[in-house]
Amino acid sequence: MSSPMSSPFPLRLLTAACLLSFGSPAMLAGQQLRPGLLVGRIVGSDGAAVGNAVIRATQGPRTVLAYAEDDGDYRVGGLGNGTWTIAIRRLGYRPLAVDLELPAEGLRRNFTLEATRTELDPVLVAAKWSGIRGVVGDARRLSPLAGASVRLLGSDASAGSDSLGNFALPTAGGRELLLRVERAGYITRLVSATVPADGYVEIDVPLDTAPQAPRDYWVWRDLDQRLKFATPRAALISRDEIAASDAISLGTALGAAASVVRLGVVINRRACVFVNGVAKPGFPVDAIEAGDVEFVEAYPPGTDLTRTLAMRWPPGAECGVPDGTIRASSAGARQVVQYVSIWLRAP
Repeated sequence: MSSPMSSPFPLRLLTAACLLSFGSPAMLAGQQLRPGLLVGRIVGSDGAAVGNAVIRATQGPRTVLAYAEDDGDYRVGGLGNGTWTIAIRRLGYRPLAVDLELPAEGLRRNFTLEATRTELDPVLVAAKWSGIRGVVGDARRLSPLAGASVRLLGSDASAGSDSLGNFALPTAGGRELLLRVERAGYITRLVSATVPADGYVEIDVPLDTAPQAPRDYWVWRDLDQRLKFATPRAALISRDEIAASDAISLGTALGAAASVVRLGVVINRRACVFVNGVAKPGFPVDAIEAGDVEFVEAYPPGTDLTRTLAMRWPPGAECGVPDGTIRASSAGARQVVQYVSIWLRAP
């Protein structure tokens, strides 16, 4: 996380090459080698995992494309014996290319990428600068993108990317945030981020040029207004919180999300669900896979002061599924969420 909006970098590259699926990190770690298989992990020079890198294996006219998971694990299958050129690219890192001799039984190989980001000004570091910094790039060319607008929704804060694609957006730490990143000729993208209380977070934002119907202006306007005026009882759940649950179903992930637990609210199958700004009558939250989601807004009655969701809900349409009500005894004193707005990850 797939559909709109992550990691940063959920690429789905389709050319003359093949796109390969991946197993879970646990499966990769214990996976046995077999003929034609190249597996391993991609890390940075500091040893930390580098997720969502693109791996291109080339042998003569043959090319196979794959991408690493969020934890850096990768798997490329369908390779024949002999020498393959393995090229790895990721925004914010220097490209790497090596020639590998693939033995008949397959090969396990880790790769290290060197970061290319410039460090924050020492003055800012000394002042304990807090906020979000990162790189905006072209998702297909994996090249930095200048002139992109990065806006923190729910506030008036914004920044632009420089000639190297870098941006820095100061903001208070210790909370979940949602960014809107856009540039002429590219698809606008939403990216969630968790800023630590005592520092900053780094993210990469690939923008795609693939054709897509433009989202109506009111969808962006309403989202910005809801985040700006949401009461403290509204749950705003980032991709990090959703991923921390390790759940497959979004309904299960939301039940375990820190924001939901902290507020003591219940998100059941009777909630009125919106997906990417579009009302989905009769559509329960657990019909979506957790890995496909970037950000979720959950509003108990009276917490969406803009009433944008109520006004956009089709008159007379039912919410969720008829048999999805949580009985009062199981909900206890907790408030049941009335509206859930789900924003999917970028494709």
